[in-house]
Amino acid sequence: MKRLALIALVGVLAAPGMAHAQRLAPMKAGAFGKMCSSASGRTACDAYLSGLTDGVTLAKINGSNEGDANAPAGFCVPATENIAAMRAKVLTWLKAHSDSLGKPVGESVFVALHDSYPCDVKK
Repeated sequence: MKRLALIALVGVLAAPGMAHAQRLAPMKAGAFGKMCSSASGRTACDAYLSGLTDGVTLAKINGSNEGDANAPAGFCVPATENIAAMRAKVLTWLKAHSDSLGKPVGESVFVALHDSYPCDVKK
């Protein structure tokens, strides 16, 4: 169940500003509804909803930071990337940035994903 919650959370965080070639969580809405309706699935459901909220909030913050060279510009997770590789990169980043451990999880994971999966922005 924890793995399912992590898949859902990371998939949601990857969604804002996403191009077609980016990774999406494989869960379907019907499965999500069933998970949220069962007592054993409520923790994963809540994690997904929290992730969606973080993702939308961070996308809005990112949008207002345009022009700020120090602001995280988002991230682009390739469709071929699996959740285990994403988790490993985030954990490695967190270990290397102990100063981020006291910050909100959404902020720290967003920056970890930003650093690990830069977007190819052509201007």
